[in-house]
Amino acid sequence: MNIIDTKASDFQMSSKKSYIKNIPLYELKSIEYKSPSDDYTDIVFQSTAAVEFFKDCNILNEKNIYSMGRSTKLSLLQKGFDSKNPDIPGSAGLIKVIENRAKLGKFLIVKGKDGLDEVYQYLKNKKVEVDEVHCYERKKFDSYNNLKGPYLLADAIIFPSTFAVRIFFEEIHSNKTKTKFFGISERIVKSINNYGYEGLLIDYFSGQIEKQIKKFI
Repeated sequence: MNIIDTKASDFQMSSKKSYIKNIPLYELKSIEYKSPSDDYTDIVFQSTAAVEFFKDCNILNEKNIYSMGRSTKLSLLQKGFDSKNPDIPGSAGLIKVIENRAKLGKFLIVKGKDGLDEVYQYLKNKKVEVDEVHCYERKKFDSYNNLKGPYLLADAIIFPSTFAVRIFFEEIHSNKTKTKFFGISERIVKSINNYGYEGLLIDYFSGQIEKQIKKFI
């Protein structure tokens, strides 16, 4: 069974199996940003990369910290900070987690350039004091010719982001392949479906990725 994970983050999950090949479709680059003040009461991390590239962890002490999903929560734990995260990863779930705090604090959202803005817009609409920090950006490779071989031979491809879905279908995909496509959230599955292919939802953090995939291959 030939499985490719498109994850670009350097963060490694302890449950990850070595036979799942990690072949990223883009790279992450840090962005210079103005260090935020220490007066934020609530800080939201929207991705593992946001945790990795945020250089001001000193302001996280004694703050309410939130993470978009379990991988981001685990990444924060590796740095010594616990966070609250939704049972179902994504903006909608995170909004439910923070809604009781919405009018009580001053929020900082840590994210990538051109990242999701649903949480930010929700807080702005609630007249909450909120700022954003963009600490990294996603960059496409100059060429994907050297990646076509491994990807077109894959039995299954796991997409942890819609950006990776778009790159794959626009730069690599061939109608001749019989690859199964897996997304780690409903939003990613919908993105796969929008290209005319079946997207299958997978529990990325179960520790049984291969067992889930075998059911469909």
